[in-house]
Amino acid sequence: MKEQEIKETLTDIREMMERSQKVMFLNGTSGIIVAVWALLGAIFTSEFLYGSLWPIWGSTVFPLREMTFDRFSFTAFFLAVTFIASCITVWIMSKHRAKRKGIEFKLDPGAKQLFRTFFTVMIIGGLFCLSCFGNGHWELIFGYMLTFYGLALVVISPMAFRKSITQYFGYLQIAVGLVALVFPQYGMMFWTIGFCVLHLIWGIWFHFVFERKER
Repeated sequence: MKEQEIKETLTDIREMMERSQKVMFLNGTSGIIVAVWALLGAIFTSEFLYGSLWPIWGSTVFPLREMTFDRFSFTAFFLAVTFIASCITVWIMSKHRAKRKGIEFKLDPGAKQLFRTFFTVMIIGGLFCLSCFGNGHWELIFGYMLTFYGLALVVISPMAFRKSITQYFGYLQIAVGLVALVFPQYGMMFWTIGFCVLHLIWGIWFHFVFERKER
């Protein structure tokens, strides 16, 4: 019995060390850069779909251009590039932060499971969005992207650093996504709020609350 308790204690300590290491890899700067990538993606997408560089408005202000397969393909490409650029940014910034603190940057089994779960939800969300386009409900795609992204964050929160931070941020994304589904004509605007504004706020908040304390 005592041996079992020792093993459980060692397991708990190891999990705490892994989580503390992960939170040190995070930094507010990556959140701010992700917000910039999201804004650029929103601007290009808004110009392509609505003929306006102002993604804060919807189709009630700027008439929506005819949605063809080619136009949808280009839109999906812009958004995919935004997502990939954001992932690369987080990876590079995390690696740099770990190196600066003299910590080996590696993916432990817990981190691998976290990424598998996150991308599984995101891929399902992406397929769901494709089905919306196929059924002619493409304006709902922006809301569903936010909702599935938020859902992915909530699902991985038990495995993630600072569980409450990841969970509440996911809930905010879901809330914005649901509002976008209620007002699909302003989907682009809510997409910008969720992926740009919220990430910007998170990055600034994380920087001042956690990073400054470490200096």
